[in-house]
Amino acid sequence: MIEVSWTGAAGLRFEAGETSILVDPYYTRVGLAHALLTPIAPDETAIVSAIPFLDKINAVIVGHTHSDHALDVPFIVSRSNAKLVGSSSLDTLMAASGLPGRTITCRGGETIPLTESASVTMIRSTHGLVALGKVPFQGEIRSSITLPMKASGYRVGTAFAPKLELNDMVFIHNGSANFIESEMEGHTCDVLFLCVAGWKKREGYPERVMDMTGPRSVVLFHYDDFSKHHKPGAKTRELPMMDMQGLIRRIKAHAPRVQVIVPEVGEVMAFD
Repeated sequence: MIEVSWTGAAGLRFEAGETSILVDPYYTRVGLAHALLTPIAPDETAIVSAIPFLDKINAVIVGHTHSDHALDVPFIVSRSNAKLVGSSSLDTLMAASGLPGRTITCRGGETIPLTESASVTMIRSTHGLVALGKVPFQGEIRSSITLPMKASGYRVGTAFAPKLELNDMVFIHNGSANFIESEMEGHTCDVLFLCVAGWKKREGYPERVMDMTGPRSVVLFHYDDFSKHHKPGAKTRELPMMDMQGLIRRIKAHAPRVQVIVPEVGEVMAFD
């Protein structure tokens, strides 16, 4: 049995026996005006409250380096012996955080062993067109940065759709509503996590991604308003204009046998 928790934004926590893996962990949930206008920093209290077992994390995987995917990563990794997998921009961020050399730096296509029962393949991807039809904060995190910095300093870097293989199950984390068809081709999974934000702005999304990956279950996530704090157990506050029902109808019309899951923030999903 593998338990997967949606922790907000594109964040997932995978638990299987003694194995604990985080993907795009983000607990700080900075207000929008604050993120755009002033330097931002991890909310260490919120992180420790959400992950009291920081020292037991085996691996942290980062799909891209926008602040809602990477802001909390240096603090989490500094409190653990976790393997860290991501891009050269993530490596730059870690070095600026006083943690040089902690990142297993990928360009796309690498398969990295994480534990005896887990590995990740970093499928090269691209970010969704979520800001007036454009990718926000394009480019690489600059080596000249000093922390803390505004959200605009957290450049996207190289984007990935990590494929996690754990206990003979395969999960693909599509943390932004876009993909590179030539890179995704040939990668199949049991469970596909699909970013909702911006889904209408990419032709072939979600149908083409599903055709290539062939999942039994599709989990819709990254639809929450991550600029506001979430009260545990409360209903998830959605970003505006998601058209969640429209996306669900598209998926069911295209693949009626695929299970569609729409979790709440904090919900634990069990897969076997």
